[in-house]
Amino acid sequence: MKIYDLLIVGGGPVGLYAAFYAGMRGLSVGLIEAFDQVGGQPEHLYPEKKIYDVAGLPEISGATLIENLLKQLEFVKADIFSGQRVLNIQKQDDLFSVSTDRNKKYKQADENDALVSTDKLFQSKAILLTTGAGLIAPRKLGIEDENKYYESGKISYFIKNLADFKDKKVAVLGGGDSALDWALMLLNVAKEVHLIHRRPKFRAHEKTVTLLEQSQVKLHIPYTLSALTENEIELNKVKSDEKKVLSVDKILVNYGFLTNQVDLIEQLEVSRSNRILVNREMQTNLAGVFAAGDGADYEGKVPLISVGFGEAVIAINAMSKQIELDHALKKGHSSSLFG
Repeated sequence: MKIYDLLIVGGGPVGLYAAFYAGMRGLSVGLIEAFDQVGGQPEHLYPEKKIYDVAGLPEISGATLIENLLKQLEFVKADIFSGQRVLNIQKQDDLFSVSTDRNKKYKQADENDALVSTDKLFQSKAILLTTGAGLIAPRKLGIEDENKYYESGKISYFIKNLADFKDKKVAVLGGGDSALDWALMLLNVAKEVHLIHRRPKFRAHEKTVTLLEQSQVKLHIPYTLSALTENEIELNKVKSDEKKVLSVDKILVNYGFLTNQVDLIEQLEVSRSNRILVNREMQTNLAGVFAAGDGADYEGKVPLISVGFGEAVIAINAMSKQIELDHALKKGHSSSLFG
């Protein structure tokens, strides 16, 4: 069985960049991802939504960011095991044993690009948890026939392809940054856009609210959706008997997402928000186990992708000093390695 220097749990943006940086430092790396495809929320939830907080990139879509991270990862050797959910992590002597729920063949990122048989057990000298918010599920409307309308395509919880909304009458439900961002983006393709929010004020950034109020988005506040048919939705004004009916083709529900943050190791200390507590070197309370990205927590934490990238670098540099990695590069920059 191959023993990795580092096993990364979670294949979102931070996990992918961590795999690249660890490989650049000379570590042997394995990455385990629960979904069949790596990429995390930018790939699965908002591939066409623009991201603005990554240094050096004025704007980039979620799908393009993941595409670029995968291209970057091609510079190093890293084994990616997708479609496997981690069940348990245990430490035996100086090695961690990681068990998953699958036993399949996966593509190994080596010079032979071969298919290799893997089993349910992996071993490594260190662990980096980049699990983000955990496994995610959308908050639903909770109305009758919701699943039927979801299966027919009338209801969506996130957008993978803006073209699906071309020339449609769209109702966006929600009052946070994501709902407002989507409403403004949909103006470019949809026939008309309605934004329905159950509170009198929005919870989004002030600049976004100003852009919304100056746009052609039709606002309905404070209203909730009470019923729908194939062609219409019924809205009920909060704390009132007043109702209105809108003709819409598609509904985008943006009430946020529920998370299932799996306790990978029972002894891990977590914060009040159920995120993994780390110190300034991204070290958890367990030696050899580190965390980075949205799943990690500490005083002053800022949940941004760009911050997660930096946390991954800090964690990998710290672990390189703590465990026996004779082949790891003590110094060196990407400009000298790949120039």
